[in-house]
Amino acid sequence: MLNLLFILMISICSAANNTSVCLEKLKELIELPFDEQLETILPYYYLSGDWVGKFGYYDRCQRKDHSYTSVEIDQQLYKQYYGFCHSNQCQAKDFNSKDGQETIKKLLNDSGIANLFKIDPYTLTLNFYDPSTYFPQLGWETYVTSGVLLILFIMIIMDPILRFVTACQSKHTPDVRDRRSSSLQSPYGLREGLQDKSQYQPTSIIKDFSIIVNYNKIINLKTIDPNLTIFNGIRAISFMMVAYGHVNEMTAISTYINEVNLQYKSWVIIILYDMMYAVDIFFWVGGFFLGYVMCEERKAKTLHQKPSSIFLSITHRLMRIWPCYLLCIAINSYIIPYLGSGPRWFLEERATQCPGGAWKNALFIDNFYEDWLICFGWGWYLTCDFQLFLTCLIPIIIYCFDYKVFSKILIILMIIGTLGWAYYLSVHYDFLIPGRNTYNPNYYYKFYVSSYARAPPYFLGLLIGILYREFKQSKKSGQAAYLQQFRDYAQRNGQRLIMQLCCYGLGFGIMSYLFFGWKKEFNQIEMSWPKWYQHIYHAFCRFLFTFGLTLIVLPNLVGAYDLLNSKFMNNTLFKFMAKISFTMYLVHLMIILILTETFYETPTFAQLDLITCFVCAVVLSIFFGLFLSLLVELPFGNLDTRLIKIMMRPKRKVDTLLD
Repeated sequence: MLNLLFILMISICSAANNTSVCLEKLKELIELPFDEQLETILPYYYLSGDWVGKFGYYDRCQRKDHSYTSVEIDQQLYKQYYGFCHSNQCQAKDFNSKDGQETIKKLLNDSGIANLFKIDPYTLTLNFYDPSTYFPQLGWETYVTSGVLLILFIMIIMDPILRFVTACQSKHTPDVRDRRSSSLQSPYGLREGLQDKSQYQPTSIIKDFSIIVNYNKIINLKTIDPNLTIFNGIRAISFMMVAYGHVNEMTAISTYINEVNLQYKSWVIIILYDMMYAVDIFFWVGGFFLGYVMCEERKAKTLHQKPSSIFLSITHRLMRIWPCYLLCIAINSYIIPYLGSGPRWFLEERATQCPGGAWKNALFIDNFYEDWLICFGWGWYLTCDFQLFLTCLIPIIIYCFDYKVFSKILIILMIIGTLGWAYYLSVHYDFLIPGRNTYNPNYYYKFYVSSYARAPPYFLGLLIGILYREFKQSKKSGQAAYLQQFRDYAQRNGQRLIMQLCCYGLGFGIMSYLFFGWKKEFNQIEMSWPKWYQHIYHAFCRFLFTFGLTLIVLPNLVGAYDLLNSKFMNNTLFKFMAKISFTMYLVHLMIILILTETFYETPTFAQLDLITCFVCAVVLSIFFGLFLSLLVELPFGNLDTRLIKIMMRPKRKVDTLLD
């Protein structure tokens, strides 16, 4: 432990505020006998971290009129952190200077600290931060973002304010009884009573942004289609998987490296890697509802008659994504850095900086640039989703032109083609089972954020969505549908229960194997699974996982209700979370960032701490996701609906004077 005292030596000096003098005194201190060094640094040692990953007593150091500095030890493959107290006559900028870096690295090498922690002082990078001054300068971007938030907040509360003012100006507060009496007295009934000029009538724009109207939309949890109730639980559970995975990931890169190494072969890490399937579930759900909505008979006829209306669908998609997405990028880059403090807050740079610019995110092309200039790192999902959405419009247009069989064959070929592409990438770049691709430099851009490497679940969902739409329409059209035939066969032979058990058993069996089947291989020092099998496993595991999910959903789609799909997966909490899942996804990592990086103590990688942080992240994501939905998503969704109605409204024939 005494070797760690040498770390503190780099910060102890009694020189004036001059970098060169500070470093000279530092060199003199190093040459003193060990007893004198110890006597000099002891007052600061008790306030500093006593091991790598520890940050000491930040507040007490500041109260004693000392200075405090945090250091990031970048060793390329991983980073370590440390915090120490020192004399206020030396600052972080002294240690970041060229002479300071050379002196520190020489000290680490000569003192034996480099050998103790198995680091090469001449290849690592040391970055020193002063927590008391670590705040980015306020730029125009911060003021603009704050102004936009203020304007949006004023817009959503304008309707309640006008309602209150109108109620105060009237003789009494209007209620339902007024509407009843007016409807009874009027020969035109209730409509005239509701259109009474004395009552408050909001304008269109105010009604679109009204927090009252939009809140009532969100809390209306009435089930529209009982055959789709299971999707509420799927969306909610998928989001919680994403949140749990990111809590583990953010904690793993911030905690003590030894704790992570000890847990590396345990179930904690296994489950962390299994959370990757959450995004594939989102892809599958996105493809399903794209096929289900776009292939509706009336919309298909409209698209057949007016092919240009496909651009309205693209505009609708952009109007749903852009407002929330761009605002969250701005908040993450220009607001979040000012919401935390402490010795570890400099770690927020990893998630808030936007070195490559947000324009690539806005155009959904950020996964084309393999430059590691990542902005809003979890926005890659929206990029892939939008690119796959554009790709799927091709088979949808073909379907709407009555080439339905050809459209389905094309989707199957797309699934086979993208699975082949995923297999080629796995072989070419040597992608193995989950957990063995962490340090593969090609994995992130070549596979993880590559749209067509992740496409099979999306295309599978598209196919199932189209089949379900045909199943729903078969009751009216009388045409045979695949799901209709499947349901009739199960009911006609009295095998409904067997069908449910087979679907659930096979579906959960496939998903369980993909969740836990690779643990034994992961724990082996030498590979027991041959590489060719691991390549196949890696290429097909995501598609097979969503195929298992399809089997679980199948009974609900054909009307075979049970406790799982109609009760558990359709509870009130899941229904509410499903409605705001998009906004929760956008805000969740900002919340996790604040939770994991504002504490003065380094978070431990213990399961209890991880679960505690996960629960806090989910609760706060629900709250702020709801607020973002009321502030941005629903108002702009209402505007989008209004604009599309205006654009699709048939032109009125103008009567001429002769007519």
